Amino acid sequence: MTDPFAPQAARPVDLRARLQAGRPCVGAWQTIPSAKSAAAMASCGFHWLAVDLEHGTMSLDQTEACFIAAERHGVAALARLPVADPFLARRLLDAGAAGLLVPVVESADEFADFAEHCSYKDRRGAGLSRCNAYGDDFEAYYHNFRPLLIPQVETLKGVEAAASLAAMAEIDGIFLGPYDLSADLGTPGDFTTKAFKEAALKVRQACEKNRKALGIHQVEPNAVELKERVAEGYLMIAYATDIIAMRNALGRPSDIID
Repeated sequence: MTDPFAPQAARPVDLRARLQAGRPCVGAWQTIPSAKSAAAMASCGFHWLAVDLEHGTMSLDQTEACFIAAERHGVAALARLPVADPFLARRLLDAGAAGLLVPVVESADEFADFAEHCSYKDRRGAGLSRCNAYGDDFEAYYHNFRPLLIPQVETLKGVEAAASLAAMAEIDGIFLGPYDLSADLGTPGDFTTKAFKEAALKVRQACEKNRKALGIHQVEPNAVELKERVAEGYLMIAYATDIIAMRNALGRPSDIID
């Protein structure tokens, strides 16, 4: 049996290069605070794995261990913050995050302030940490690294800010949160309403105009739906959440025999 923690020769996927080339990137959310779980998820062939600090219970140490596990399988290690906390962002980048997703973004001005803390030329503090091999790669990292930054649009107010967000040089794309957006529109889980479709179209058009990647979350790992999202032009797709994938795989065996 292959050791899920065994080092791999592959370098992590360059998400920015793929997205800029218009190549879809499929990933997953990790909420289970376990590096072994991260390694198992990464071994499934995803392009990226996002440690979910919005809905998960990971400590910073556990998050860093999950980054390492993902990278060993050639998977880009991302993190979703609980809020746009610039100081948590700095620590996650120091731990080796290749990029950050930020939920419920509703203002380009506010996100610009957050983004400054992710850039050394602006307000990010310089320290010796895992991201720069504890100083061995400091110069190269300092001058060349730029994290992938993806604001999430999940409210009507966020939709109204999509055009100004997409115009920002600091971001690589916009991630549409369909469930939260539908809830904000008063129809939780219903993506067929005119209001939802118009909101999603507005975000899509903002991304297309500014040549930014458009992302979306699909709760159930479904191959048909994945192909549909790609055909619709989504480039950054969250295909699964670890807990949901596990529950779907296990089902309810007691129902079979009771």
